[in-house]
Amino acid sequence: MPGWSGPELARHFLTSRPEVRILYISGYTGKMLTGRGVVPDDVNLLIKPFTSQGLATAVRDALGEK
Repeated sequence: MPGWSGPELARHFLTSRPEVRILYISGYTGKMLTGRGVVPDDVNLLIKPFTSQGLATAVRDALGEK
């Protein structure tokens, strides 16, 4: 995403499609991202490395499924 950060892309996308669910994936720790205001505290965030089961769970959580 040259020229765009993940949060910038998400904000831009949500402007036209507010119903879309966003799942952030990062190699940084959650506290580093949320504590510095990079992403809000209430986002769906998956930290690398993750397993296929972890990804599946994160996607279900992001979609509001249990």
